Amino acid sequence: MAELEVWDAADADEFSSSIAGDIGFIIDSALDARRDALVALPWKDFLAPAFEKLAEQKRDWRHVTIVPTHDRIVAVDDPASEVAKLARLFMPKGARVMPLSGENDEYKLAGNAANARLEDLGWPFDLVLLTVSDDGEVAGLCEGPDLEDGLTSPENIRALGLADEAGSVRVSISGHTITSARTLMFALEGDAEQSLVEGAAEGDADTPVARLFQKVTVPVDAHVLSG
Repeated sequence: MAELEVWDAADADEFSSSIAGDIGFIIDSALDARRDALVALPWKDFLAPAFEKLAEQKRDWRHVTIVPTHDRIVAVDDPASEVAKLARLFMPKGARVMPLSGENDEYKLAGNAANARLEDLGWPFDLVLLTVSDDGEVAGLCEGPDLEDGLTSPENIRALGLADEAGSVRVSISGHTITSARTLMFALEGDAEQSLVEGAAEGDADTPVARLFQKVTVPVDAHVLSG
């Protein structure tokens, strides 16, 4: 079971600065070690200030690849596209921002295509940053018919398509991609999310995030924006 260290921010500015600083340090360490960095980032509005500060940092972004942790199956110019929001911030800096989903309406085929694209990248990810839902869902690993496949994916599955209980579909990085990352970090909004992740780290729940914690071997940091 992984160790969890929680960092409580005094305000939104400290929260965004702390996350941007930690992500920047991980990227720079990877660039120093291997001349390339590979990170997975979720898009949430409360993380936008942190990502803006990260994009302002000076480095050779041409050797940084950013992948969304999950995305809806929509065109990249659709307002709901999460990769488009990441691309608007980081592509002007020179980073490579790789989409997970495409316009294939068959979500499992879209997941297969994403998995094939990720095979061309370095392995493992230097960082996976996660948020968590009220139900303990992370990335696109949500309650539904494909959850077990996402959580117990073999090593050759880095991304897959999933449907939730309501039939909404998305493409997500896999459970194996998350648990094999060199660094795992959470960005949490509020005390309830903090308690949920702390409980998952202690193994006292059967949520997707708790099941992932059972396989994580690296220390995990959680940054909390208290509300």
